Amino acid sequence: MKKMLKNQKGFSLVELLIVIAIMGVLAALAFSMFAGILGNSRRRADERTADQIAKALTSYIVESGDTKLEILDGTNTDYTVTYEQADGTPVNPGPNVSVGTGVTPPQELVKALQHVIVVENNTTKRTVKYGPYLTPKEGKDIGWENYAPTWSGHEDGYSIIVFSNLQKADVVPVPENNTTVQDSVGDTLACEVKLAP
Repeated sequence: MKKMLKNQKGFSLVELLIVIAIMGVLAALAFSMFAGILGNSRRRADERTADQIAKALTSYIVESGDTKLEILDGTNTDYTVTYEQADGTPVNPGPNVSVGTGVTPPQELVKALQHVIVVENNTTKRTVKYGPYLTPKEGKDIGWENYAPTWSGHEDGYSIIVFSNLQKADVVPVPENNTTVQDSVGDTLACEVKLAP
């Protein structure tokens, strides 16, 4: 019996430390791979959100005929624009949409597309309602946060270009510290809403 106990050996401290070190290296590799997968999925989610915004804006342009967003941003004084929630409750003040290179970021336009857009013709007094084209997340109020980029490599916004002749919009998330990436008309990507030249 004593002979059997002498022949049985356990793991030495060195062997245990080697196993723990190997497990630590494997855990670090798995964590870095998971972080990369998570970042890629957020980047792709931002691209899908940009496509969703582009489709919503294109729907508004086609339905309203407001190909240069002149009604929505208030430059066409023949129309008055107000906003309502989906249940018909008026929103005061509503989003302040601006269009043009170098103007305010597109947050206000994204908020406007989440409302019912009420357009009144000042001459005929005819009122038409459009939208909402974007729906807030379940249980959330209307706001920019519902469609803001989620990946840390994107700035807090999108480059939105309206092609009035084609009656469509192009929306792309803007990379952080961008100096070389160009939009579809050859300008450097920036968080803005502009008309195609």
